[in-house]
Amino acid sequence: MTDRIQRSLEDTASASRTVWLALLLGVAAVNFIWMPAEFLAGDPHAWREEARSLLLGGELNVPPGDVVTSSERGQYFVQNERNGLYYSKFGIANSLLALPPMWLERALGGDIGHRGQAPSLLLANLWNLVFCVALAGLLYALSAAYSGRIAVRVLFVIGALYCTSLWFYQRAQSSEIYQTLLFTALFMALLGFLRPLKERGPRGLDARAWRWLAAAWTCAALLVFIRIANGLLLPVIALLAAWCAAGGRSWRDLRGSAARLGAALLVPPALIVIALGIVNHVKFGAPWLTGYHQWKADIHLPHGRLADGLWGFLFAPRFSIFLYFPLLIFAAVGLRRFAERHRLDTVAMLSIFGVFLLLLSKIPSWAGEWTYGPRYLLPMLPVLSLPFLAFADDVLDRIGTWRARAWAAAALAGLAYSCHLQVQVNRLPFWTYYNAREALFASRSLDTADYFLNRHTGLIADDLIRHRYDLDALPYFAEMKRHAPPEFVAEYRRDFGAMLERGNLYWALPPGQRR
Repeated sequence: MTDRIQRSLEDTASASRTVWLALLLGVAAVNFIWMPAEFLAGDPHAWREEARSLLLGGELNVPPGDVVTSSERGQYFVQNERNGLYYSKFGIANSLLALPPMWLERALGGDIGHRGQAPSLLLANLWNLVFCVALAGLLYALSAAYSGRIAVRVLFVIGALYCTSLWFYQRAQSSEIYQTLLFTALFMALLGFLRPLKERGPRGLDARAWRWLAAAWTCAALLVFIRIANGLLLPVIALLAAWCAAGGRSWRDLRGSAARLGAALLVPPALIVIALGIVNHVKFGAPWLTGYHQWKADIHLPHGRLADGLWGFLFAPRFSIFLYFPLLIFAAVGLRRFAERHRLDTVAMLSIFGVFLLLLSKIPSWAGEWTYGPRYLLPMLPVLSLPFLAFADDVLDRIGTWRARAWAAAALAGLAYSCHLQVQVNRLPFWTYYNAREALFASRSLDTADYFLNRHTGLIADDLIRHRYDLDALPYFAEMKRHAPPEFVAEYRRDFGAMLERGNLYWALPPGQRR
């Protein structure tokens, strides 16, 4: 009997590894086919130029000519008041992560010396593909702790990657994809430390647990150097660890190991903050300057109405985490069962998300325009969706009942429809929505405003694709023709029609335009 059980476990592990490999190859193939035909305009341009400066001259500053022609002062590049030089306002880790494809382009004989000229799109897309495959592998591995069903784990990964707004950011050459990867890795590493800490206390920690903590601090450091708001992770990690260590233990139990644990929880974040201050001093002129102090500084501070951000993140048609990450709808149904089985994991997951939700909701720029979906919260949404696994397992355990079959049908239909909307969005150039919305500013119609501001972006993309050969059939076009000047309508019809026709698929480009 023991041998039979052992063989069964080995067969299951072997099947899981086979599925894992097939899943990674499938993700790589899908993302290769769906590579975009353009760079995402906006923030990534700034850190690519900083990466170019590092490669060409070993410096972080960007020539003023490139700054003046690309943005308002402080919008993407900050002028250091101490030395007058310009630097990307974004975290330095973004520039470092943009280096590999540009370095490879240069190594292959490409010319990256032309300031402002986009580097190889193919290499940038392939570099993004690496992050996507790594994320798929990590999510599949993480899901093993919560479900023994391989099919459920695969559905969870595919649902997270292709039935949510995350697909858009897998294609866009921005920071969201590697922030999501690092948040997922951080959660895995943190639990690798918190579980033994809570079970055995600080004295019972072995070398493996300390390595998990080191990995968690490393992920946190990278996230802080990508985006300053991720600094919220530092106190949350320390507090979660202190809670686990103190749970049910007296001071006598903790006294002998308190110094070591305290050092492990306080020294790494202190070093991260010191290193961040040094980088800020070099780039912006002072340790306390973050890069967000020159352009509309007030919109980046937490003094907005909390209700506005909370309503937007939870219910707004253009930003709701439930509409753009529908796994969360079913995760909410499975949360109670998940929490019963994995109390510590639930506390860690909700603590991290709750802190970010509350602080970001207080910032006037909580929406993160220009954007698709709730991009500021996106990196932690796959982890927040883990209770979907408990929901799916519970449904399959009771699949003989009509209620379970109804839930299964609803989940599959919801994910399938969301996947359809993501396909429609990703067929179009990245910022098509904002170009289409120019009609709103020309016509000033309440109906047009309602169409663009109170509707899922995927529904608008679906309309645009269905009517791309007959723009007059678009729901807002008649209102725009009635209110906007004829010359605006003619220009809109010409330019926007060409954008829709162009699409956003790399392999649909003529061979001579692929770079």
